[in-house]
Amino acid sequence: MRLRNTLLIGLWALSCGTGARADALVEELDLKAAYVFNFIQFIEWPENEAVASRDWSICVSPFSPLKRPLSALEGKPARKGQPIQVRLLDLGALHKCRVAVFHNADVEPMLRALQSMPAGHGILTIADEMTFASPEIMITLSQQDGRIVFGVSASAASKAGLTVSSRLLRLAKAGK
Repeated sequence: MRLRNTLLIGLWALSCGTGARADALVEELDLKAAYVFNFIQFIEWPENEAVASRDWSICVSPFSPLKRPLSALEGKPARKGQPIQVRLLDLGALHKCRVAVFHNADVEPMLRALQSMPAGHGILTIADEMTFASPEIMITLSQQDGRIVFGVSASAASKAGLTVSSRLLRLAKAGK
């Protein structure tokens, strides 16, 4: 029930274009996990065989505080009824992820791994509380004025072979 409420609040926040207040009934990390779930709904992955054959793996950094709330998404249907699988991020197996969620603690090795991947790799990269911008990071989550906000880099998504919905781009904070 708590996950359902979290997802509904996250969807409401995305559809209304307002950031949710961090002091709301839902904890900040649970709300960020709901955002990650909803981002999947607003991204188009390439239809090529290598990407299409992957399951809906969300790979999360072992250092990320989002590990626990993202684990609550395990088994939930993502797109086309395929269930989400949540795994710890292993840079050696990064190509098996559809979504990679990382934190400042592992940014350097993650960026090196992404830079070595071919264009069109089909991995959505989401950073939580990043302190700097990178051309490989597609979505950044952060807290601003007591609200959860996100930025989207359409160029990073394009480089990975992903297409970001114009609705999601309109909701993203300016300047990303």
